[in-house]
Amino acid sequence: MSVGELVTIIDPIHPAGVEAIAAAGHTIIQGPEWRNHPQLAESSVIIIRTSPLGPDIFGQMARLKAIVKHGAGVDNIVIPAASAQGVMVANTPGGNNSTAVAEGAVALMLGLLRQMREMDTLVREDRWDERWGIRLGDLTGARVGLIGFGRIARHVATICGAGFGAHVAAYDPMVPDEDVRAAGVQPVSLMEILKHDVISIHTPLTAETRNLIGAAELAQMHAKAIIVNCSRGGIIDEEALVSALAARSIGGAGIDVFADEPPSADHPLFKLPNALLSPHVAGVTEAGMKHMALHCAQVVNLVHRGERPPTLLNGDALA
Repeated sequence: MSVGELVTIIDPIHPAGVEAIAAAGHTIIQGPEWRNHPQLAESSVIIIRTSPLGPDIFGQMARLKAIVKHGAGVDNIVIPAASAQGVMVANTPGGNNSTAVAEGAVALMLGLLRQMREMDTLVREDRWDERWGIRLGDLTGARVGLIGFGRIARHVATICGAGFGAHVAAYDPMVPDEDVRAAGVQPVSLMEILKHDVISIHTPLTAETRNLIGAAELAQMHAKAIIVNCSRGGIIDEEALVSALAARSIGGAGIDVFADEPPSADHPLFKLPNALLSPHVAGVTEAGMKHMALHCAQVVNLVHRGERPPTLLNGDALA
């Protein structure tokens, strides 16, 4: 193999991926001071997770060949600017990351239905006897509606359907109804999904899906229904969600992703007991992080060999 790539790793990845990249003969720039590295402008590959990435960073990298996204969603990357610069953009979907995010979504469902925050508080505050008045929710037999039906949603459907006996439906205008049915899931409209007991979002953030779930959509949910988002912030209108939760017009929300990350310290969701929050970590399991990091290393090697990665996203825009 010829002299390796100069790989800038902007967000931390699993050490196994870093070791694989180094073992293949590539040079690595990483760490909190990556912006100040004297060779930064000579980078030929960037690996990015969730930090914003635009031409303000890669525009001065004349040797840049590829941007590799650690994960599936690429809304944090200004792809048109990368394409204009002749830079490939590839992601690393699937594998352990898909199952990890699916498990994270189901964990939020269960946390809300079982009122885990409140139950923990009862024990810690010596309010044990209040348990007699509690009625927790069930995932078993519930009607679960999925917005989006890609890899992660299909894993959620399997866990909820086969594991809990839930009745699962999905809305995804990009997936043929026959493919949804073939997975044992009922294809329905968005309005029908909103009538379900548990709603889980698994669609990318695009111009079409931004604020897809707003005040009008939340108003269609029943008072005990819960909604979970482990996809991308911005798909649920957060102001509308706060209003619905505060009014108790819906049962609860499990939110792993926010429109702005990290959210401000005074974000109104923080004050709501029927909001269960996590810091964009649904896919951050040991197996998931290792798999994605090693996948990134594989993509770097493909780029170095002059090959187009199978997960290339902007091939049509490149000469």
